[in-house]
Amino acid sequence: MKTIHIIAIIAISFVAGMFGGAFSERVFANPKDEAKIHDEIVAHGFFLVDENKKPRAGMSFDNSGNPTIFVMDREENARIKIGNAPGGSILTLSGKDAGMNVALKADDDGNSGIAIMKTSGQPRMMMQYEPGRGPAFVLYDDNNTGKAIFMVDHGKPNITLLQGNQKPAISLLSDPQKGAMLAAWNSQGQHRLSLGLMHDKPLLFAYNPDDTGLLFNTQRDGRPALGLLSEGRVVWSASGVAPEMPAMDGILDQILR
Repeated sequence: MKTIHIIAIIAISFVAGMFGGAFSERVFANPKDEAKIHDEIVAHGFFLVDENKKPRAGMSFDNSGNPTIFVMDREENARIKIGNAPGGSILTLSGKDAGMNVALKADDDGNSGIAIMKTSGQPRMMMQYEPGRGPAFVLYDDNNTGKAIFMVDHGKPNITLLQGNQKPAISLLSDPQKGAMLAAWNSQGQHRLSLGLMHDKPLLFAYNPDDTGLLFNTQRDGRPALGLLSEGRVVWSASGVAPEMPAMDGILDQILR
């Protein structure tokens, strides 16, 4: 993050050095001596037009009466909009086809977000912050389907990769007080694999839909236990003692709660 910040500063400084002088001379040129400078201008709108008298930028009100600042291209498509609504403020950047590509919103309740889109209504990346809960980052595919979620939920970081049906495929979960877990689901959205630490004790659960598979955990007396399962029953144990068999979903619940 620090490297990106430094690169951004260098890029801005470079562009400013190249174009700053010419831009300042054109936009901030000193007015003529005889030009009258108004101390205050009161109006319902202000519009900047080009040599063909087409509007290119302005400040006015939208149809709902909210103040808006906009910048338009030569085809009179609004490319930049800054506005304020009853629920908060918003900034949008649009491409040549006038479809919204970037949106930045800050709500009055403290929620804020950034959306990067292919065009209006087709998200590709979204970042959001919700007070009292935490930040989240979501990636979408070309079908507008969420594929990856990165978030810190009430101080608990987790990463989830999603299948095409929006069901989880792989998750990395962590709770500073309880442990960390790698979990995997099958194509039907059934949780079938867990690998991680629970209260600093390692565990591995690999179950098939009929509850056959492998179980390794630590017993209440502190001894490790490894067993093979068949139809929900332990049929073989490395220690001769059947390990305790918790429900798969119960394992994740202990981390997520």
